[in-house]
Amino acid sequence: MKRVAFLTTIFPQNKKFLKSFLDSLSEQTYKDFDLVIVNDKFKNLNYYKDLYSDLNIININSTGTPAKNKEVGINYCIEKNYDILIFGDSDDYFKNNRVERSIKILNQADIVVNDLSLFNENNVYNKRYLSKRIKNLQIIKFEFIKNKNIFGFSNSAMRIFNKKKISIPNDLVAIDWYIFSNFLLKGYKAVFTNETISFYRQHEQNIIGLKQLDEKSFNKVKNIKIKHFNALSLNENQFSNELKSLNSLSFNKKRKIKNPLWWEL
Repeated sequence: MKRVAFLTTIFPQNKKFLKSFLDSLSEQTYKDFDLVIVNDKFKNLNYYKDLYSDLNIININSTGTPAKNKEVGINYCIEKNYDILIFGDSDDYFKNNRVERSIKILNQADIVVNDLSLFNENNVYNKRYLSKRIKNLQIIKFEFIKNKNIFGFSNSAMRIFNKKKISIPNDLVAIDWYIFSNFLLKGYKAVFTNETISFYRQHEQNIIGLKQLDEKSFNKVKNIKIKHFNALSLNENQFSNELKSLNSLSFNKKRKIKNPLWWEL
């Protein structure tokens, strides 16, 4: 039987969202997984461990940057010989078949990325957002995400390919794009599914959200993308054309992208 880890990070400010996150994991149709929590200064975890005694919660303390916290969690799962790693942000929640469907699709693929429904403090307001751009069981290659992203730490899962630990540059913002781009460039197979859903919370302060950009956020995302292409490069010239194009890109308020993806300019 495959060993399955569901990995998240929690912070003190996630407290008001944690119940819906844990409720959705407690209600999963597939139960045989460990919830691995990278705990960045959250002080009340034992209360939730008692409250959700049906979940096998593993606590790892880490107080690094978002990149380093993710690195600590992934490397723990590699070290402990898990076979499948499912990601989920602790301010989101998930359809009750997410773990089950992820495992099933990973029998034929290395990575699975599932659909998103967007919600805020009022309600779910945009259902199956990614399906507006992608077909069910479509294979996702690096060319598709080169200038945008669909792989998030709330809607992706992967087989752990080998036991080699990873290292993530400390100052990256779009850690998910960096990690999954590396895997796709190495030839791993990724598949999209709309057969399960992550409910993705929309915050006003999101830097790289699923939304149209204004000039300020455009320039911020542009600079982030340049930094990430430089981090991803295996040699100095690998993404020279992309970097040249980005450097010359300027904001055009008349250009609107229908159903924009993460950091799509």
